[in-house]
Amino acid sequence: MTGIRKFIALAGVAAIALGASGCNKVAGAGASDAGAVQSAITADQKKWNDQFKSKDMEGLLSHYADDAFFVAPGVPAADGSMAIRKAYAEGLSDKNFDIGITTDKVASSGDLAYVRGHFTEKYTDPKTSQVMSHTGTYLTVYKKQADGSWKAVEDFAAADPASEKPVSPGPAAKPAKLISM
Repeated sequence: MTGIRKFIALAGVAAIALGASGCNKVAGAGASDAGAVQSAITADQKKWNDQFKSKDMEGLLSHYADDAFFVAPGVPAADGSMAIRKAYAEGLSDKNFDIGITTDKVASSGDLAYVRGHFTEKYTDPKTSQVMSHTGTYLTVYKKQADGSWKAVEDFAAADPASEKPVSPGPAAKPAKLISM
């Protein structure tokens, strides 16, 4: 019986060693892939931020999968690309609309990744016509697409409690002096 026990123990140790070496290879490949995914998502977030600044509607919509879901403060939940287009169109039509996003964390596993960050938003309050601002947090879930790109499939933003405040107007413009030549 001692020979069988030794054989089982040896086989167990071999199985653990093989499993550990296999995990290391997968973890090594995954770490490399995770770095590539993080780079791709970080670049996408920068591009998304730039497109908010330029109010590039088509560019903004290109970040979403066709069946994506979007929720943000002050707008109805948008399910699918047409509803997301409508939500963005309303925001972008506001001459005071401005949003900036800052990425805090990117993580991935397999064909899914997520980004967590903060945003600041400026907009015109539809009830008071006053320019307002607020800050908040967002969480965007990405899914790897068949073409290898990453698209947002779930996009949630929540305003920080009591962060909404009026934007103070800048200094009054001084009249220009007319100079004749």
